[in-house]
Amino acid sequence: MKVKIRGIYSTALTTLFKSNEIEVVQPSEIMSKRLDMEDNEKSATTLIYDIDDLNGIVVSGDNSEKIVDILKENFFDIVIKKIETGSIYCGVIKSTKSDKVIVDIGEGEGILNLHDYWGFLKEGEKIIVQVKAIINNKKILSTNLRIFGENAILIKNGFTKISKHIKEDEEIQRIKEISENFKEEGWGVLWKALAKGKDTEILKNEIKSLYEKEKEIKKKFDALEKPQLIEGGLDVFYVNFGPHTKKDLDIIRKKVLNTIIGHHFLKSGGQSILVDFAELLENIDDNIISEKINKVLEKNGPKKGMFYEIKHKKISGREINFKGIVDSVDGEKITLKRRLKSGGRFDGIGGKIEKGDYAKTTFEPNSWVLKHIYFDKNDYQKGIYYNINTPIEVFPKFARYIDLEIDVVEKEGNKKIVDKKKLNLMKEKGYIKNELAEKAEEIANNILKEE
Repeated sequence: MKVKIRGIYSTALTTLFKSNEIEVVQPSEIMSKRLDMEDNEKSATTLIYDIDDLNGIVVSGDNSEKIVDILKENFFDIVIKKIETGSIYCGVIKSTKSDKVIVDIGEGEGILNLHDYWGFLKEGEKIIVQVKAIINNKKILSTNLRIFGENAILIKNGFTKISKHIKEDEEIQRIKEISENFKEEGWGVLWKALAKGKDTEILKNEIKSLYEKEKEIKKKFDALEKPQLIEGGLDVFYVNFGPHTKKDLDIIRKKVLNTIIGHHFLKSGGQSILVDFAELLENIDDNIISEKINKVLEKNGPKKGMFYEIKHKKISGREINFKGIVDSVDGEKITLKRRLKSGGRFDGIGGKIEKGDYAKTTFEPNSWVLKHIYFDKNDYQKGIYYNINTPIEVFPKFARYIDLEIDVVEKEGNKKIVDKKKLNLMKEKGYIKNELAEKAEEIANNILKEE
């Protein structure tokens, strides 16, 4: 097993995986110097890189599940979402609903948007489709096939692209030439980061084999009469880190390199320049540096009257961002006032959202609870919603957490727990650890006991 790692967690993760006897290959130049690693060009089989919002990592390639297991063993507040994408099916058109086509794929149904389909639209018609996403447990399909290889993906009616993790001009040009010489009309090639440094003949042969694979898939489809799976897809793991995990990563990193308190917390919140400067300082107590950094953050942090954003991330990976005006700052406790759009319904407490309704949302750093108090236009309290989440990370311009599904609602003085089944389902699916689920339930029960 050979792993390639990039991003803000790379030093800590490289140290962790090496202690678990996993070979880390193709280290960056800075990583080679930091950890005295051989600057090798061995082919990677697994790739790890930052999620776009820097709150965790993406793990893809062979043996990804082993990597995820190591993370589960070592960290507490991690949230794991496994994305199964790219499976190809022989489907049968079942029905059409407005701009969507319902397709029987043998093991359930999928949804095909009309703009993704060019062909004869008739119920009972056989059609080849591929899963391109799973949204709310529903498979979203496409007829523009992607054929997955180790280093490249063929894309029907697509363009040729090269992974953003390949940055060297000479390597980009080499890979482009392979695409130009071997790409067939009507297809694009997406080159993965794993292609970097691979022998040219290996990459050429892979492209050829992917075209052959596509032909075999079409043959299988033509021979089938009933809806069923033709070709399995690709598993990708999205692993979000809570603040406890980031602190543990700090400890691991500190074993090999000067690391300030809150290194990964600050980096993930866009404060890289502040971190890099602080870690250049020598012979200064960690607590003093931490105190100075906190003063900088407070100076630039939320103030009464300013707009502020809350990033509410679901275990599914979906992010619901909402903004409000800072109504008050009392020590570390921040309250936002948010106008609510009429026409919808209140979560948990029930009832319609009416014109003039608003919420006061209160939170503070490291709290497991975000509290929404709902009011009508006359300031009458309609109810309270206690959102239970990973400890809240507060930055100058936004706050962030991962919703743990289970919540508590209060109306007219009566409290009750909601969505406990959702929490248990996430635990059963392996998205969160048992210990984290138990902590969320403990928090919910404590809220019920509060006067």
